[in-house]
Amino acid sequence: MKFSEIKRLLGLCCYEDQLYSMGYDLIAGADEVGRGSLAGPLVAAAVIMDRKNLMIEGIDDSKKLTPLKRQHLFKKITESCICWSTAMISPADIDRQNITIANIRAIDLAASNLKIKPDIIISDFININSKKLASISLTGFIPITKGDQQSITIAAASIVAKVTRDRIMEEMALSFPEYGFDKNKGYGTKKHLMSIKEYGPTSIHRMTFRGVLDT
Repeated sequence: MKFSEIKRLLGLCCYEDQLYSMGYDLIAGADEVGRGSLAGPLVAAAVIMDRKNLMIEGIDDSKKLTPLKRQHLFKKITESCICWSTAMISPADIDRQNITIANIRAIDLAASNLKIKPDIIISDFININSKKLASISLTGFIPITKGDQQSITIAAASIVAKVTRDRIMEEMALSFPEYGFDKNKGYGTKKHLMSIKEYGPTSIHRMTFRGVLDT
């Protein structure tokens, strides 16, 4: 591994190092993917990295990586971590709850689905200050602004969530070939918006989202 990569990874471990020094051993990173998509589920992932295998070469915010690199890192992360999990919120539930609440519930479910209970959860920033979220069980939770760019465990979770959701949307493309879900992953590209206008929304579209609602 090149020195520049070691230096970059050390920078990504700062939050984890501080938490380890405070006595937290099992740190779960959590992140979600699909918040701005017009179709498909919201997918969250939670990952507890092995402290001895924390610095995986190439790990970064999933948005900065190519699909091939994400696939490679997904395998590395899931094979070397202590445990990992995912959770999904359906388009219908997103429409019912609104995207912010759905976002928080997805993170909460992913963390709850871990086979080993973490000592603490760190996540990309989400605002949990709402009376509507009284049923949310997140405890020991630290939201970090741009966490997927600053924490190696959150970055790992972002990769797991992204690859999981991309696979779901590629499967959906087989059922709805007119919409190009294998390429746009449900996001509002020009071609996708034109397909919605031509064919109408599908059962996996988010009916309350602009671009679907106004067709």
